[in-house]
Amino acid sequence: MENKIKYVQLSSDDKEKCAVFEKMMAAYVKELDEHGHDPMPEGFLQKWIKSILSMQGPSDRHLELCYDGETLIGFLYGKIDHEDHKGFIKPGYGCIREFYVKPECRRRGYGRAMYRRLEWLFTNDGADKMYLTADPVTGRPFWEAMGFLATGERSPENKMEIYEKSVLFDSSGREKLVPLTEETAAEIGGWRYESPYDAYSFRGDADSWLMDRSTWGTEQFCLADGDRVIGQVACQKDGDDLWVGWSMAPRLCGKGNGAVFVIFTMLSSGIVYILNECTCF
Repeated sequence: MENKIKYVQLSSDDKEKCAVFEKMMAAYVKELDEHGHDPMPEGFLQKWIKSILSMQGPSDRHLELCYDGETLIGFLYGKIDHEDHKGFIKPGYGCIREFYVKPECRRRGYGRAMYRRLEWLFTNDGADKMYLTADPVTGRPFWEAMGFLATGERSPENKMEIYEKSVLFDSSGREKLVPLTEETAAEIGGWRYESPYDAYSFRGDADSWLMDRSTWGTEQFCLADGDRVIGQVACQKDGDDLWVGWSMAPRLCGKGNGAVFVIFTMLSSGIVYILNECTCF
């Protein structure tokens, strides 16, 4: 899904794209109002949109329109908090400010893909953690499914509860080794590693071993935290030996996560069961 979506960074001088964003913001705010938020004062929306657009430019601010081909599906807005930013901030955190998927595009995997886009951007920006406030009707169930946890704090700006999540592989206690599925295999098939490790990039070929459904749950697994895929694990028995290969999500590579990933995999019941069938490893 990630590879299907086109992301277009907005700037205030692109009047056509700004008009598209403005229209979606109006629909976004209307939906929030319907969910019990304090109604936005008349005339404030235009000022708010103008303010958001005027702040774009720094490399760690991300305001993007999201398209599947030519079809507009929504927008995302996230930024890294800094000490000199106004309002409520958590310096160094990636803050998901606004996030919207058009109603007719929901429940099709777009939201998950757009979130992973932000997670990847925050990783490149050097953030260790993310936070947001969630609309209780449509937002909270989605963000909890993405692995965000309530902190008990409330934002002084909108009085909503703050949710946080680590950008890195920070154990939540919910990690499980599970068989591949159509969705997780497609995600893993889109992974690309930087040189000199690009030879390990998956190709996502429908005829490849990765997409061989007969191996899902017997030779191919993924370590996942809810909807978040941490890595792929492949194993094959060869007599009394077990050959195991690990592939960690590229966004988690180069950050000291490898040993933790392997340990969690080894402690997962699926691999332990297979190891018990072998005399050596």
